[in-house]
Formats: sequence, C-alpha cells, structure tokens
Amino acid sequence: MEKVYLPFDAWPEADKAAWKVAIAVGDILDDQGPAAHWEPRTKQTNIQHYSRWLGYLNSTVGLANLPADRVTKVRVHAYIRHLEAKVAPRTMVSSLVGLKVIVKAMAPAHDWHWLADVCNRLNRNAKPIRDKRSRILHSGTMFRMALDYLQELSETDLSKRKQLVGFRNGLMVALMTACPLRRKNFSGLTIGTTFKQVGDSWIIRIPAADTKNKQPLELYVPQELSMHIQTYLNRVRKRIANATENAVWVSWDGDQMPCHMVYVAFTRITTTLFGRSINPHLFRDSAATTLATHSLDAVMAAPGLLGHMNPKTTAKHYIHASGINASRKMNDILMCHAKGAKWAKAAPY
Repeated sequence: MEKVYLPFDAWPEADKAAWKVAIAVGDILDDQGPAAHWEPRTKQTNIQHYSRWLGYLNSTVGLANLPADRVTKVRVHAYIRHLEAKVAPRTMVSSLVGLKVIVKAMAPAHDWHWLADVCNRLNRNAKPIRDKRSRILHSGTMFRMALDYLQELSETDLSKRKQLVGFRNGLMVALMTACPLRRKNFSGLTIGTTFKQVGDSWIIRIPAADTKNKQPLELYVPQELSMHIQTYLNRVRKRIANATENAVWVSWDGDQMPCHMVYVAFTRITTTLFGRSINPHLFRDSAATTLATHSLDAVMAAPGLLGHMNPKTTAKHYIHASGINASRKMNDILMCHAKGAKWAKAAPY
C-alpha cells in the first residue's frame, strides 16, 4: 500500500516552528505549548499523521501557504477521498483526528470546530474491516488451554530452543489473559519492581507515570500461575537472559523483548494454541467481554481490570457480549417473575 509521507526534516520551516511552539515546555513565567503534556509516543504518532497530510499536499497543491491556511474544507474533503481509496475506514479516521489535534495545537487561535465535526461524522460512520467479535475468545478458555500447554512443556527437560521459547510465550498468554495490560506495560515488566513476588503469589504494580491515564494499576496474578512462573524463572529465563537483565520477557539473545517482538510472539503462539492469531490488545477485549457475560457484578469490575477511569470507555471499546447472552439473562428474570419468585432487592442497575 502506497504511503506518501513528508518526513519531519523535510517539513516547511513554518511548520517546524509552529510544532516547536506547540510542544514547548513552559515554567512559572512562560506559557507552555498546547501539546507540551503529550506523551512522546503521542507526539510521534501525530507527527506521522501530519507528515502524511503534508505528503499529500506536497504531491497535489503544494506547500506555499502557512500551516493553518492550508487546512481548508475543500482540501480536507479532497484528502478524505484520497484516503478512502488507500486505507481502511478506521485508519482514515485516525489520520483525520491526528490532523485535527496537531493543527489545533499549532494554531490554537483558529476556529477548528468544523474540522472536529468532520472527524466526528467520520468516526460515527467508519466500520472496522474485520469484525473484532469473531476474533476474541472467552478468557477462561484461553487460560485453561495455556495452563495445559505450560504443564505439558514443564514435564519435558526444557532443553531445546523450541521448548524454551514455547514456554515463555505460553506463560505470556496465560498472564495476559489474567492481567490484560497494555502492550507497553506488559513488555516493560521487570522483576522486583513492576512484577513482584509476595509470599507464594505474584503481583503487578504499574506506577501512575507509566500508565495511559496516569493512574497506578495493581493486579494480582492467579495462584495457578505461581508454579509456572517459578519454572520460567528457574529453568527457562536463566537459559536465555543476561545476568544483569531484570526484564521479565527476554529474547533469545538475552535482551528485553521490545513491543513489536512481544506482538509477534503473541500472534504466533495463539495461532498454535487456539488456531487463530490473537494480538495482545485483543486480550483486553476478551477480558471485558468475559466479565460482561458472567454477571452484572463482574462487568462492574472491568474498568478497574483494564485501568479505565471512565466505565464508558470499557463499554464502548472493549465489551462485545452478544445479544444472546443479554436475552438469556432477561429470560431468566422473566421466568422467575412468572413463577412468582420473590426478589430480596432490586438489581443494582
């Protein structure tokens, strides 16, 4: 797929200057830029979105005007038609939202309500190419299959590379099923700090500075995994890790596994275990959906498990419980009433 970006180094000087002001970190005497609080990854992502916009303009109408003056309704609509022919609907939305937030940061005095309206309309109408519901599995099913896989491998001598890597990846699946972290936090787990042993159990503690919503996250690892964690640390990880490396997840070379390597490991091991490729982020969908199909009390716990401050985020993006489950619950309630059952108290809706 063709992607035409204008690298940051090739941006017009006016755009570079506007970006520098937007991300400027001020002090008590100087105002900080509108984008000063953005995380490095957010800045890089939005630079990519804006680079795509500049690449499109450069290949069509040119870059003669100032940054804000280039963003007109006519050009944005033409840009949308350009993206529609090249990328998936959700990617198109991301590109336009990225353009919106960066021009708002670079030219905050302008009225960008019309651009926000365009993004909102695109977001409402954009449908994913792939149905996420068809790709997720029940967390209980994944956990049990991962445990069986780990048990089978632990009964071998764990001497071959395939066995060692397989055990590491199987443990990754089991732990992510129980503690569905964002990939960055999962990849960055370190022994003794964010991944600590407490008695016979293990706990994950992610500090506020390292979470997306800047709230600390604490998750307890199921006791069923303790034995397999010890096997991994004592029989697997020591075979492949550097002596000074405290990362939980290490590559065959002994270094900490970067995010992209963790992603690849998940897609490969889930294909082996479940017959389908499941990326790390889908484990969060599976967790929320599993809780939602279990009980009302369980679904109320989903935001805390996923580290969401707003339950609406969980409901909108992560819960994919089908109407069948909802109708079954309703049928149970109706049957209880039909049989004259007494309710101790109203359900806490």
